[in-house]
Amino acid sequence: MSEDQLRYLLSSLMDMIDGIRSCALISTEGLIVQSILEADVSELKIAAMSATILSTCERVLLELKQGDLDVCIIQGSDGNFVVMNAGESLILVTVLELDARMDICFIEMRKVANKIKALS
Repeated sequence: MSEDQLRYLLSSLMDMIDGIRSCALISTEGLIVQSILEADVSELKIAAMSATILSTCERVLLELKQGDLDVCIIQGSDGNFVVMNAGESLILVTVLELDARMDICFIEMRKVANKIKALS
């Protein structure tokens, strides 16, 4: 999969979700693969934290025997952070405004994640 293809998928995700502020595709090792981030967001930090969050959530579900991780949501007073698998070694993340529709976000993130899986 090319960088242009990934950039296009992230751009289309940004277009489909009202209230999205940033999105990124990150390796499970915590490295940025492609991103569209707000100016004050550090690629290095968002990548490392996203990989850690995903890994921790997966371990919790494994320990509690609750199946595979679908989506991890961190809700804050000013917005939300959503983490989702996009294949065996990739993570799709979005940063959303507080009033962004989560249902639309999940639907569109799954579509993009499935396209990324198909390209891998």
